[in-house]
Amino acid sequence: MFCGFNEAALQANFYSEEKSTELISIDRSELNNILHGRFDPVMHRAFVKIDSIYCDREMYMLEEAYLAFVSMAQAALQDSVKLQIVSATRDFDQQKMLWENKWTGKTPVDGKRLNLVMKDVIRRAVKILEYTAPPGYTRHHWGTDIDLNSVEPSYFDTEEGMRIYQWLCANASRFGFCQTYPAIDEKRPVGFNEEKWHWSYVVISNALWEAQLEQFSSRNICGFKGCNAVKKVRLINYLTGISRCGE
Repeated sequence: MFCGFNEAALQANFYSEEKSTELISIDRSELNNILHGRFDPVMHRAFVKIDSIYCDREMYMLEEAYLAFVSMAQAALQDSVKLQIVSATRDFDQQKMLWENKWTGKTPVDGKRLNLVMKDVIRRAVKILEYTAPPGYTRHHWGTDIDLNSVEPSYFDTEEGMRIYQWLCANASRFGFCQTYPAIDEKRPVGFNEEKWHWSYVVISNALWEAQLEQFSSRNICGFKGCNAVKKVRLINYLTGISRCGE
């Protein structure tokens, strides 16, 4: 977990690959790279590869967050609930591809190519922001946040999906995880849509979130198609509109 903040540096306690009890200090410049996805998790000493029994392709997480997930997955299996990671750490370029595929119409949104049906770029940005953060501002950059089993809302209306979600709601907090985006209501009136699949290791991510807000500037919303539109929709409301569990 984070040690706190000071003027000289932002310190984070991350486990090293060589010795799990050794703590590594992350200075401000490196932390900013992690916050914005400007690094390679494959090469970073604090990140580890997720075992193939928990995913179907190569993915990485912060080691401490991953070990907590493994403990949670093993506990879930004892209750006949199988947790599978469908998305974990994504760098800036990966998030840029997801965003721009929706922006340009390559990936349909609600069955529509937004570049054709939404010429108003601000409306288009708001539509994409229902479920997708712009590159540089997704929590998936951090190595603490994971999508479990499916990213389709309809899946969690199935018997299997409801059982998995109910188990997570009842048990995830014991392992340090929290549903980042619950339903939009009077307690959370703004932000990304509800994502029953998105769970965050708040032992670390709460401090990363605070650091993100502390250094937030619209000048840093750049480097991808539609960035000027995103600057006009108050992205900060999406970043602050999260569940506060684990604080």
